[in-house]
Amino acid sequence: MRVFLHEPTFEGLLSAVYDAYYSSTKPDFICSKIVYEQNLIDEVITIKSDPIKFEKVYNSIINKISKSALNKIYYVLLSETKESSNLIYNYLRMGFKLGKDVELHINNDIVLNMDKMSNKVAYEGHRLTGFIRFKEINNILYASINPDYNILPIIGEHFKERLSNENFIIHDIKRDIALIYNKKDYYLTNLSKTQKNILMNSDDKGEYENLWKQYFKSVNIEERKNPKLQKRMMPTRYWNNIIEVNNK
Repeated sequence: MRVFLHEPTFEGLLSAVYDAYYSSTKPDFICSKIVYEQNLIDEVITIKSDPIKFEKVYNSIINKISKSALNKIYYVLLSETKESSNLIYNYLRMGFKLGKDVELHINNDIVLNMDKMSNKVAYEGHRLTGFIRFKEINNILYASINPDYNILPIIGEHFKERLSNENFIIHDIKRDIALIYNKKDYYLTNLSKTQKNILMNSDDKGEYENLWKQYFKSVNIEERKNPKLQKRMMPTRYWNNIIEVNNK
């Protein structure tokens, strides 16, 4: 089986979709690197993320299908299952043929599975917004979560509105990523093993304060971003087309 392996980002996924359409070599399966299980049988082709290819496919989804389809695709990507990328690819093949009418084919297995998976991700995100509990250490609110799906990218706006006057960290211990907010901006970052241990195990106010200073050492939020956070998010200029759970 020929497998197109992409970076675990929205840009990586849509770059793979672009190559699947325009390359002479067609995939039998598209999969994210973080969930692919290596074996001796598959012919694996690694797809490089390409912002130009990403933007072309991104705009095509909006113009030829709909913004709601784009939102659904992003949520399914956040499910991080082995089948999610290939499901999205097959959904887009249908969508580019049928346009916005693809949503009417509710008895089609591809459309049905897209709806089910995106709803599962949205439901978990919505449920956790009501169950996350914070503890306060040195004027910083901290909460740890262990979700089935990668829901941090879709709950940030909810907590920014709810806790706008607080500094907070929401830590996904399963993926070693954190949602950080400093009373102004929020962003996602990968956590080192040391940072994770401090967050989970330390009651030392000094350690928390030092860790917080590390996060916000730079004045410009763009300079603070870890490039690897794109593993969980799309470029910021595209966020306005994604509906977060508090608005879904």
